[in-house]
Amino acid sequence: MRRVYAQCHNVMVEAAQTSSIPVELLAALTANESGGNPRVSRFEPSVYEHLKAVAAGRAVAFGQIRAETLKAAVELAIAPKADEFHAHYLTPSFAANNAEFMASLTDQVLRQLATSWGFTQVMGYHVIARRGAIEDLMDPERHFRYTLAILSEFAHSYQLDVRQEFAELFRCWNTGRPYGKTFDPEYVEKGLRRMSLYTELLRGSPSHDVLEKRS
Repeated sequence: MRRVYAQCHNVMVEAAQTSSIPVELLAALTANESGGNPRVSRFEPSVYEHLKAVAAGRAVAFGQIRAETLKAAVELAIAPKADEFHAHYLTPSFAANNAEFMASLTDQVLRQLATSWGFTQVMGYHVIARRGAIEDLMDPERHFRYTLAILSEFAHSYQLDVRQEFAELFRCWNTGRPYGKTFDPEYVEKGLRRMSLYTELLRGSPSHDVLEKRS
């Protein structure tokens, strides 16, 4: 959590100025997803296969195209998002609205869209609806704006209080639903514990040695 503070605190505070979402939640998501490493990325083979199908005019919803046999370089230390998360976004409407655009993209760009990026591992395909670029997800300030926007959308969709219902928001981030089953069974517990540690860090307590042992 000290690494997250050193790498991200100022930019998280800046990004969250107009949001009710607490910085502690952003910090814990960052710890859960990347450990505070802005260069971490994770390629999602099943998402890639789906996006290729959309580009070819074949797919309507995520889950119809599977890629268990596709070989990919995967950072195993990072828990992948549950299939339900991708299904929340890669809907028939997504396919219908973006098929023509997707057909114009190179394979390299499709792979980038099928990859999660940066501090909170935002999926590349999120830039499509927001008319952004993959480069946005590598820029810390713009990255956290995406994170805040996605969290706000989940809160709106499921009527969650972003100042209190943190467990539900952690589940949304990993599964697309407030009561979904996370890929890592301890994902929510870790997030809540890290929020508490970050709060203590901001208050200047506990001591450096104690905090390092607990984190």
